Amino acid sequence: MLRLLLVLSLFCPALLHAQEARQAIPQVLALTPLPLPAKALDKGDKAADLRRVLVSGLSARLPAAGENLSAFGRSSRWQAFDPAQAAAGDALWSLNIEADGYAEATLELSGLAQPHLYLDGVAQTLKDGAATLKLSVGSHRLLLLHGGREADKPLAFGWREAVPGVSTHLRPSRLVSTEQLLDAETVNALALSPDGRLALIGYNRRDTLAGVDVARMELREVAANRVLRHWTGNVPVAPAFSPDGRWLGYREGRNFWVEDLRDGGARALLTQHEHLGSWQWHPDSRSILFAWVQPFDAKDAKVKRLRGLEDRWKTFRDIAQIHQLDLASGLVRPLTDNPGGASLLDVHPDGDRLLYTERLSDYAEPPHSLFRIVERRLDDGSERELGRHRNSASWRYAEDGFWVLSGPGFMEGAGREVADLDANEYDGQLYFVDASGKQATHLSAGFAPSLGEMQRLADGDLVLSAVEADRVTLYRFDARRRSLHRLATGLDVVEGFTVAPGSSTSVLLRGTLVDAPQRLVALDTRRGAARVLWDSQPTEYPQVRLGEVRDWTFDNRDGQSIDGRYYLPPDFDPARQYPLIVYYYGGTTPVNRQFTGRYPFHLWAARGYVVYVLQPRGTIGYGQAFSALHVNAWGKYTAGDILDGTDAFVAAHPFVDGRRVGNIGASYGGFMTMYLATLTDRFAASISHAGISNLSSYWGEGWWGYGYSGIASRGSFPWNNPELYVGQSPVYRADKITTPLLLITGDADVNVPRGESHTMYTALKLLGREVELVEVPGEDHHILQREKRLVWSDTLLAWFDRWLKAQPQAWEALYPETRQAAERD
Repeated sequence: MLRLLLVLSLFCPALLHAQEARQAIPQVLALTPLPLPAKALDKGDKAADLRRVLVSGLSARLPAAGENLSAFGRSSRWQAFDPAQAAAGDALWSLNIEADGYAEATLELSGLAQPHLYLDGVAQTLKDGAATLKLSVGSHRLLLLHGGREADKPLAFGWREAVPGVSTHLRPSRLVSTEQLLDAETVNALALSPDGRLALIGYNRRDTLAGVDVARMELREVAANRVLRHWTGNVPVAPAFSPDGRWLGYREGRNFWVEDLRDGGARALLTQHEHLGSWQWHPDSRSILFAWVQPFDAKDAKVKRLRGLEDRWKTFRDIAQIHQLDLASGLVRPLTDNPGGASLLDVHPDGDRLLYTERLSDYAEPPHSLFRIVERRLDDGSERELGRHRNSASWRYAEDGFWVLSGPGFMEGAGREVADLDANEYDGQLYFVDASGKQATHLSAGFAPSLGEMQRLADGDLVLSAVEADRVTLYRFDARRRSLHRLATGLDVVEGFTVAPGSSTSVLLRGTLVDAPQRLVALDTRRGAARVLWDSQPTEYPQVRLGEVRDWTFDNRDGQSIDGRYYLPPDFDPARQYPLIVYYYGGTTPVNRQFTGRYPFHLWAARGYVVYVLQPRGTIGYGQAFSALHVNAWGKYTAGDILDGTDAFVAAHPFVDGRRVGNIGASYGGFMTMYLATLTDRFAASISHAGISNLSSYWGEGWWGYGYSGIASRGSFPWNNPELYVGQSPVYRADKITTPLLLITGDADVNVPRGESHTMYTALKLLGREVELVEVPGEDHHILQREKRLVWSDTLLAWFDRWLKAQPQAWEALYPETRQAAERD
């Protein structure tokens, strides 16, 4: 052997170097015996389909050494195996790969017959016995199907050369991925029968490998937690039980269906009717009330004269009116015929009258909107106006009056608790309004959480959602005692809920914990018993290792306590120093403890970052004095809290590298990123998604800019408060920015138009600063299309990798022209 190496060194030094550089993979998991006929995966018309089904079926979870797989009455076993010992015959190998940074690693593969290689379920191209694998930061799974050892050919299975930061293992655990967070099955629809005995539950997921969305719905018996029926394919939309429990109604395409739950009979009503909107049962169970939309037809219009500020909205000229459908006859009658349309608010439990709202164009006072509240009798069609209010509000019938959810300024400030500040109208308050509609009683006085949705129980009590600090909770409102009581849901964030309308105790809800994915929970409000009916963790996140989440608060420069929390990498080592990402919103709502979302903190932590999330002043959920600091501030308080919090966090946590701190925010948070960049060079890299650079242009161009500004900048306009509109606009201080800044936006954003990012990009380019602008084609304020969202998410992390980890590879892989430009420079 020594003589051979000497010969190679003299006559073929390149070959010897290649032999030394190659890094063999010492072990794989091999499934033996393969539970399929010999050559079935490589020969025949269905071989490719068989391979796809096999890979898809085995990709859901990682096997462990010694684990059995039963199929077709046979048992196979996953065994740790040395690839160098490969013998003849079909085989399946599995290998787990961990990448600390983006890498393009070349896998050499020779001496095996008919190899088929898959990375994370996607087939890889083999050329000349090698495949280049593009590995993002995180966990990957490699599957190799092959026909066994080729006789008289040398076997090679390993990396062409050692790849720093890339390792292999056989452990059945992985880091969470973007695809998992996007594609996991979640509950998206809930309905309870009147007695709370039956539940309709809608689910949605994406089959990642097949590339299709999969929806289903089930009818479940709540007490036994037993599924009675399933819908797949044409899944019912907006299902609801009739108040007497006999009927199930739902939309399916352009048809409205009712099913008789006693005998299973079904019939279609409103067949082939387009533009059906929201609907609900009449209390007598003999009819339904629904919105029927008349879309605006522009015909051959060459120009468009705006009829008002709202006429920029795509659907403003579409008019919805309330109609009633009689089940027995199938006849329909219109109930409203208003120029501005009508939106149903509630139906009286007696069924004799309803409440609806009509939006009027009126800009006289902030927030520059007006809503007309109307009660209509169903017997004679007579109407009475209960009032006109500036803020949109939720109304429900109460005994001798109405329950109303609105901001502190409702009814001339009936709920305002701050004397020297403008109250934040996003801070939801509960009121009782008398039957005349003229007198309001503030029922949530002194209650810090901000109330949101409300539903009525059979005894007249209410169940309400509440933003409570960084949680979303449920409260029961005792109508007789007029008191609020927190319900123990077992969740950090309630994402949606429904009540059994004929019960005084039954609630069904969906939500998450800060460190656990979605659950479906049945709640008895009297006994306080919360029971989990479905948990997505075992099926959607098996074997995923997550980092710890810890609460952390600090006192800001004014001595106020500011809430926060932080996420640690899954394999956290306190002796190391990690880069830090600071996230905030600041735009009047807290960043809640939802397990995932558009900005998935667990994913960022899995990529090797500590993530600090804080709730600066101005947010709701902490009381009116706290939330009022959002109004006419535009960063004045928020910026100080973010900077104080960042410095205090770094000082208190030695495992954070204070030189490698990045910050990111979106929408108002994107504005905060730009604004902070004008104040400090504290951050090594910054990201602004859909941020505002100029308050005046956002106020005038954003479809909802004038309305939001009517709350956030109440009473202030460019002509009467230039100190606010200019002084707090980041673009007017762009010359102070030295931090590398990524601006990212959907190019169809109508909330914060892309011009806000373009304005800052132009300024920083002319100033010669480090700035990038990335647009997502066809996307609005939220990036929703899955494939674009994946690239968008990768872009955010690649920017931080570039500046906080000195790893530009991911950024250059996404945008190769940047590497070429750097090489030219």
